[in-house]
Amino acid sequence: MFKWFFRKVEDKDKKSTFFDIFSEKPVDAIESSLWDIKEIYDLPTEEITEMVYSKRKCINYLHEQIKKPKT
Repeated sequence: MFKWFFRKVEDKDKKSTFFDIFSEKPVDAIESSLWDIKEIYDLPTEEITEMVYSKRKCINYLHEQIKKPKT
């Protein structure tokens, strides 16, 4: 039940450069809101791109776990 808490971190899907993440358009309302908050509070761009990347990676992992057949 708790195997997904202890998953191995894979770097194969890691973006190669900062500009790969920065140049992509927001996928959903959460990402759009993060970019809006960045502008309002003048946050560093690196923190927002890391947050967006982390969110996408976690959501993709959850989708993979949901699609896996139960054994």
